[in-house]
Amino acid sequence: MALGSCHTCIKYLMFAFNFLFWLLGCAILGVGIWLRVDQNVGKYVNQSDDINVFYTLAYVLIAVGIIIMIIGFLGCCGAIRESQCMLGMFFVCLFIIFAILLGAGIFAVVAKDNFKDLTGKMLEDAVDGYYTDKTGQSKNFMDTVQTNLKCCGSYTGATDYAVTGSIPDSCAGHLSIPCSGKFNEFMSSNLMIVAGVAIGIAVVLILGMIFSMVLCCAIRDVQV
Repeated sequence: MALGSCHTCIKYLMFAFNFLFWLLGCAILGVGIWLRVDQNVGKYVNQSDDINVFYTLAYVLIAVGIIIMIIGFLGCCGAIRESQCMLGMFFVCLFIIFAILLGAGIFAVVAKDNFKDLTGKMLEDAVDGYYTDKTGQSKNFMDTVQTNLKCCGSYTGATDYAVTGSIPDSCAGHLSIPCSGKFNEFMSSNLMIVAGVAIGIAVVLILGMIFSMVLCCAIRDVQV
C-alpha cells in the first residue's frame, strides 16, 4: 500500500524508534542484572531481609528488559509490514510496560523517603544483636558495613556498643563516625539509579505509543 510522504517518514521513524527501543531493553536488562549480581549491593542486601526490595526491583527490570527486547523486534516488523494488528498490539504492550516502569520508578522514589528510618532501624537491631544473635547474621552485617563504609555503630558511633559489649575490631580507626548516614546514602543512591532508569524509559515509551497510533491511523485511512 502507498502511504503519504509524511506517513512514510513516520513509518521509518517508527522502525528507528523500535531499534532504539530494543537497545533500551538491553540497557534495562543490563541494569537489572547489575543490581542483582553487584557485590557492593549484595554484601549488604544478603545480610538482611529488610532491604530485599533491591532484588525485587532487579527481577522486575530483568523481566521488563527481556519483554522490551521482544516487543522492539515485533514493532520493527509491524512498521515494515504496515500491519494494523501488530501496531495495535505493540501499542497495548508499550502501555502495559509504561505503567509497570512508571510504577516501579515511583515505588523506588517513595521507598527512598522511608529508607532513612528503615536503614537506621536495621543498624540499631544489628548493633543490639552483635553479641547475642546466635546465627551471626547481625555480626556479619555490621562488620561488613563498618569495614566498607569506615564507620561504627548506628547513630552515635562506638558508644552504641556501650550496653552490648566491647567495641568490635571492625570499628578500628573510625570510632566516632556513625554508620546511619553513610549506609542510607549508599543504599539510596543505588535505589535512585533504578528509579531514574525506570522513569526515564517510561517517558520514552510515550513517543513510541504516539508513533504507533499515527502510523496505524495512516494505514487505516489508506485501506479505506
